[in-house]
Amino acid sequence: MSEERKTDEKVVKYPQKKKSQTTLYTVLAILIVGICVYQIFKINYSPVKTEIAMEKTVSEAVTTEGFIVRDESYITADAVGTLVPLVTDGKRVASGDDVAVVFTSEASARNYSQMQSVKADIAYFESLKNKIGLQTNDVEAMDERVYSACERYIAAMANGNIDALESYADTVCETITSRQLSTGTVIDPTEKLNALNARLAELQAQSGGFVTVQANNPGYYIAHVDGYETALAYDKALEATGAEIEALLQSTPVPAESLQNCMGKLVDSFNWYILCVIDAQSAGGLSSGSYITVDFPLTSAASIAAEVVSVQNAGPDKAAVVLRSNLMNAQYAALRKEQVRLVLQNFTGFQVNNKAIREVDGVKGVYTVSGNIIKFKKVELAYSDSEYSVSVTPKDENGNPKSGYVSLYDEIIVEGTDLYDGKILG
Repeated sequence: MSEERKTDEKVVKYPQKKKSQTTLYTVLAILIVGICVYQIFKINYSPVKTEIAMEKTVSEAVTTEGFIVRDESYITADAVGTLVPLVTDGKRVASGDDVAVVFTSEASARNYSQMQSVKADIAYFESLKNKIGLQTNDVEAMDERVYSACERYIAAMANGNIDALESYADTVCETITSRQLSTGTVIDPTEKLNALNARLAELQAQSGGFVTVQANNPGYYIAHVDGYETALAYDKALEATGAEIEALLQSTPVPAESLQNCMGKLVDSFNWYILCVIDAQSAGGLSSGSYITVDFPLTSAASIAAEVVSVQNAGPDKAAVVLRSNLMNAQYAALRKEQVRLVLQNFTGFQVNNKAIREVDGVKGVYTVSGNIIKFKKVELAYSDSEYSVSVTPKDENGNPKSGYVSLYDEIIVEGTDLYDGKILG
């Protein structure tokens, strides 16, 4: 009996020892994991939240409606039919130049357009004949011509310069073909020329009657008329009041029936004007003779640097503004009543979150982190909105930037407590 009792006691003791070891290992594992987590947290924890100061340019701008006034005169002709311009809108012509052709039918107009296209192709292939046999060893220069032509074409596309796009595309093709011919590629345009000449003869035989329209005087030609050409006399533009400008923006054009004999128009003077009304506070920074940037956001027209000609009081909290430009192309020629964005001023500085800006001893600034030391840096706010400000660096009497201000790539504290200059972050 005693031996059986001893045996039973041993069986009971071993499971208790194994259970204790398991518990100990579990506690040790939890402790090790906890230490690792704490160390990782300690390494990555920062008692402050920061943003990097980056350079930023912002614009103070106002958007309004503008009315464009040019020195325009109609070109009239006793003809009825389809008008085909011979000149791109906005191109300057001399007195007596052919600017358009009026056809009695659309079929005649299409025939004429095809004739012009075939003539251009004939001229191109004739030029190829003159280059056959001309070879050069300066392939690098030929490649440079191709690259330059491609760059101009891409730039025209990016800038929305539709007028010049076809010309740039032709130049690309011409430079590539010239390179091929100059490096020994054999091209025989004879067969193509024969086909084009046959097509031209066929079109000439089918050509109908037309009336050629000529420019009455020198100026920029514009093929379309919109009925606003006489809404305000050109020499009255500089004197336009706020009420007159607002009336122009609400006006309706001359009925199309009365413009049937108008075959386009000529812009006689180089300068044209943008008339608009803005709030008096925005106009406060404008002065005659200064220049501002004007955008046309709802059109393909590029921004312009327009001269401020006049700023007049237009009633309570309003000002009438007249701007002048002498740039002209197809896009500017199409402008009349447009939404315009007047960029009154540009500010370039360092972007600062408004939450970071504090006032210490009467001085505005921000706390920055350099290494693990907090430094207070001053700010000179040139522009602010609801979320961010732009800080600029003032200059001393010698024109040198003053020290102690926010600079590029500063690590600015936007969230944190108990901050002061010289504090060491633990």
